[in-house]
Amino acid sequence: MNNAIRKIILYSLLGISFMLGGLLPYGAGSVAAASDSPKETTKGLVQGDKEKLALFEQAAEELYRDMQEGNTQGAHQQMERLTDSLEGLSFKGLTSVEGIHALAESIIDVRETLARAEVSPEEWASSSARLRLAVNSLAHQDNALWLQYYKVMADDMEKMHRGRTKGSPALFREAFLALQSHYAMIRPAAVIRKDASEINRFDSWMSYVERLSNDKAWDEPSAGKAVSQGERLLKELFGRKTGEPVFLPITGFGSPWYWSVLIGGWIVLALAYTGLRKYRADQTVMSVHAKKDRADSYRF
Repeated sequence: MNNAIRKIILYSLLGISFMLGGLLPYGAGSVAAASDSPKETTKGLVQGDKEKLALFEQAAEELYRDMQEGNTQGAHQQMERLTDSLEGLSFKGLTSVEGIHALAESIIDVRETLARAEVSPEEWASSSARLRLAVNSLAHQDNALWLQYYKVMADDMEKMHRGRTKGSPALFREAFLALQSHYAMIRPAAVIRKDASEINRFDSWMSYVERLSNDKAWDEPSAGKAVSQGERLLKELFGRKTGEPVFLPITGFGSPWYWSVLIGGWIVLALAYTGLRKYRADQTVMSVHAKKDRADSYRF
């Protein structure tokens, strides 16, 4: 069976599952995580769907572990288990048509990676991680694993900003390639959960910056505007507040000895003041034999 036929079958299976989902009754409930994933749950599924989704996520988690460890036999077994767990699984209410397409692409990518005669540890690691994030995003509406990439991509954006301010096209390009790699990793998971318009905006920005970073003539003003726009789009993609900065300039660490002396000085002063008060308190002696000493006892 060639790749085209496999893709048709997989897309058909996912599409039928999505359409049949509209015929299934819905109730209140949640899907418990089947692994060490975040404990957030997907609401609005009946018990049967919750169990199927949990099995689907568990298969993806075990497939991820086997492929990360290079366990060829185990990876092939888990791939078949994951495909079988799609049967009867309803995607109604879980994601959009675009999300189903992204999930199908991730599954096909892993299947084709496993089918290659030559094992590539890097491809095994990346494709299985991408699928794991996608399935986790499907099963968890809030606090899915892919959201943890915000800090990673924000760091990439900060390095792009640094390359721009230093007038270094090479540093800017290097940081962008890292951002591009991280975005490719979380994109299927983001498509499953986010509105298509947000994904399209970020895709368009990535394409623009890629062309900008490839230009032989360095356009520093355009690079600066691109980074500012990317900061806003990144926050939108990860559902962060508009007023929340992606990165902040770090100051005050240029002279670590200065801070050490300053903090140490305050500690020494505090201890000295406490010791002085204790010393003065010990010098306050009230005699019971001589009344004339009573007035002197208050000198200190």
